[in-house]
Amino acid sequence: MRKPTERDALWLSAIGCILTVLAALIVQAAPTRLIDGITVMPTWPLMAIFLWSGLRPQFMPPVAVFAIGLAQDLLTGAPMGVWALSYLIAIAVFRFRGEDGMPRDLPPVFARFAATLLLAHAIAFAAGSFALEQMADLQPLIIEIVATILMFPLIAYLVLRRRRGGRSGFIGG
Repeated sequence: MRKPTERDALWLSAIGCILTVLAALIVQAAPTRLIDGITVMPTWPLMAIFLWSGLRPQFMPPVAVFAIGLAQDLLTGAPMGVWALSYLIAIAVFRFRGEDGMPRDLPPVFARFAATLLLAHAIAFAAGSFALEQMADLQPLIIEIVATILMFPLIAYLVLRRRRGGRSGFIGG
């Protein structure tokens, strides 16, 4: 039987997971524009899914990943199922497995996330092109990939730094 503090930490982590995923979806739906109307927005939901599936895999079952993708499709106006399919396949391929789960060092986490990001966007491009019956616009996806690659190390560093002290941190342990 778990100690009461362990159960409380589990509930806090679950609430943290839900809040971070909701915040990621809301921020994703409210893009920022640069000069000339170029939308620059990292793929926040994928970052949240990837980090939570590595830190607390029980919080990110395939149904949750699919639901987050559908919610993103709905909020951003993408064809329904495009991001849901791409997130589900990318996380299934590149999710950390094993007893140790996600390593505590940034380079292997970043490398695996970059592969996840590239696969998810390739699937989204293919599925979006299929759904639209024409080639999807590649420029927004490339900008999104670059913005996400530039933002992820900071987010991952903060999460992994919080986790390094012990396995009982707020976000992952």
